[in-house]
Amino acid sequence: MMRKFAFLAWIASAPLYAQDLLPGQWEITMESRVPQAGGWKPEPFTMSQCISAADAADPSRLISGLAVPGATGCSYTEKNYSGSTFRFALTCGGSYDLGAKGEVNFNASSFSGQIDATGNVAGQSTTFTNHITAKRTGECRG
Repeated sequence: MMRKFAFLAWIASAPLYAQDLLPGQWEITMESRVPQAGGWKPEPFTMSQCISAADAADPSRLISGLAVPGATGCSYTEKNYSGSTFRFALTCGGSYDLGAKGEVNFNASSFSGQIDATGNVAGQSTTFTNHITAKRTGECRG
């Protein structure tokens, strides 16, 4: 009986790790702010995306495309999973010389977080603050 209790206490104290995201159709919304632009606040951008089983099993594959959309030559300089939180930093070559860092919290059917990106826009270093939220809406279409 004492062994059983000790085993249950050990299991209860072990860290819990987040479930993989579920593959399927997801609705992803990003709100961007540019602190240097004063009151400029574009409308949130929402898209629907089919997330594959491979992308669902490794959120870093999904987040890299969301953190710096359209950028090429990107690579992670930091990837850290801690429970249900993914912290990261990445850099991208190219004419915009983009870099991003952020933190995303996730579970099987949703995620949210903040991504701060800096890039060269019209010859000036510009910082973007992006808040991202997503939820699974069902199976992939088509």
